[in-house]
Amino acid sequence: MEEYQSHRRSEKIRHRLNEESKTTINRASTRISDPGQASLPEQLGGSSSPESYILKQAKKANGFFRIGWRLLSFLIICACSIALLTAWRSPQYEVSSVQIKGLSRLSEDEVLDTLNIYGKHIFALEKSSVIEPLIREFPELRDIRVEFSLPATVFLNVKERQPMIAWQTTDLQIWIDSEGYLIPARGETEQMLTIQANAMPAYRILVYEDIENIENVIRDKPQIKDESGDQTFFSYPKQIDGNLLTAILQLNAWMPGESVLLYQEKRGIGWKDVRGWDVFIGSKLENINDKMVMYETIVRELEKQGIQPSMVSVEFLHAPYYRLDEK
Repeated sequence: MEEYQSHRRSEKIRHRLNEESKTTINRASTRISDPGQASLPEQLGGSSSPESYILKQAKKANGFFRIGWRLLSFLIICACSIALLTAWRSPQYEVSSVQIKGLSRLSEDEVLDTLNIYGKHIFALEKSSVIEPLIREFPELRDIRVEFSLPATVFLNVKERQPMIAWQTTDLQIWIDSEGYLIPARGETEQMLTIQANAMPAYRILVYEDIENIENVIRDKPQIKDESGDQTFFSYPKQIDGNLLTAILQLNAWMPGESVLLYQEKRGIGWKDVRGWDVFIGSKLENINDKMVMYETIVRELEKQGIQPSMVSVEFLHAPYYRLDEK
């Protein structure tokens, strides 16, 4: 019996030793996998909450990185400021080259004299400061594009309005393009339809609210002003009255052989008949067929009577007339 009890006591001791050995092995494994865990109580300084210790360490780390990024941002700003100041003072960034594409009748010298941007700092230039004087001095230019290229080059891409009609008064000639814009008569061009007139055409003034957005315009009423000889006449874009332009184009299509048409402020447009008199049909051609039939009827009647008129007007179908002496 005593041997049996001794045997059981030995088994209990052996079992307890095995449990302690397993516990020791687990603790050693934990120390190996997480070396900081063993010293955590000492690092906590007696604190019983590991979470509070971790939060404190995280705050310290965040504070360090926050200070670091602030310093880095300050250094970047300083570097950029020094670079900009150096570039501003450097003559390397003063405009030394202007390249223009799209000119045909105008010369580059004319455009460059107007701009006067050589020697100016390229950082001080704005697109509007280049486009605005070009529109003011050269109304024949449209779709003006400006690009700046470092260190000191300005690129200009323009399109010139192509004249289609020459409007000729006693002491002045202006050109009109296909959209009805009035442009100065300068440079070389092919022969075009000529309007011999006793006055300027009715036109409207276009005022650009935004230089780069040419669709934004304020339209004035059609008007006739005898100021075309003034340098300021082309300061703002002007467009011939749409009804008048349509009538001119329709009459030109009706009589393609006529290279010269007539215009009078009171009688509208017309032409010079080869038989020696002027013909006027008004500023609107909605009844062009009836007006031409009326005109031929009047001419046949005058020829029967042996009358040589100086002018025939069918501006008003219900009241056509002719004159023997045009005054």
